[in-house]
Amino acid sequence: MTQVRNEAKSQRLSVRSPAAEVENTNSYPTQTLFQQVVEKKLPLVNNIVIIGRLRDVWDKQSELADYYENYINSIPAILEKSLDNRECHTPGGSSIPPVTGLLLIFPTLFIHSLEVTNPAMKLILEDLDQSIHNRDNGLIREASILNISYNVSARIYSNWTFKSVKLAVEDLDAQPAETVEAISLEVLGKLLRIAKYQANERRANERPVDILANVDQRADLLPNQANINYLLKQPIFQTAEDILKNYQRPINVRFESDLTAPPTHRLFPINFSL
Repeated sequence: MTQVRNEAKSQRLSVRSPAAEVENTNSYPTQTLFQQVVEKKLPLVNNIVIIGRLRDVWDKQSELADYYENYINSIPAILEKSLDNRECHTPGGSSIPPVTGLLLIFPTLFIHSLEVTNPAMKLILEDLDQSIHNRDNGLIREASILNISYNVSARIYSNWTFKSVKLAVEDLDAQPAETVEAISLEVLGKLLRIAKYQANERRANERPVDILANVDQRADLLPNQANINYLLKQPIFQTAEDILKNYQRPINVRFESDLTAPPTHRLFPINFSL
């Protein structure tokens, strides 16, 4: 009986031929994070907040507003031609808008709060990265991702809108006394206040009106420009290029140690000290 067990154990620990190992290594599929998200339909809607700085040659706020308005409106048509359009539908089959949010444009800075599906977020990040690297025709000099929330339970914006805020330029180089975390939470809190203000004004006005027409007079709702400028200088925030690299990086990589028998390390302790 002992001899039979030893023979079975030796068969389990036998090393496979090198030819078999090479064949399995070459045939092992690699899947990127974006492919897995599209295949499994992981998050339906994500919330992403982008802060950025305009280029010096684009001193008109309307340039960025018109560009994003045309680009956001063209996203449904782009997704309609793509296989990724299946991500824009809920499991129940009801279609949801690919992009909702708010774009606040200051004289030299901007903050963009978006609620997007995965394919739409990828398109927006790719367009943002191209605009930053296009020094001749790009509208944006630099941008950072202030926050990303995946698979949000509900939207806070009913559609996508923008507002050009014409406030006096503050001392952008002022050093805030708060920490980076406190300033980030304050900026995100201001965005939630604006969204609540939009919802209340929309319910109060039966006729379609410009809800953000008088938001310039509500300093308690607008993020501080000096805080946005300070956050842009912090290296802890990711860029659009960093997020896109995560989507293109394989997540199921096989190491050489996985093809070695016996294992190079113990999977569990053998000796127990009492």
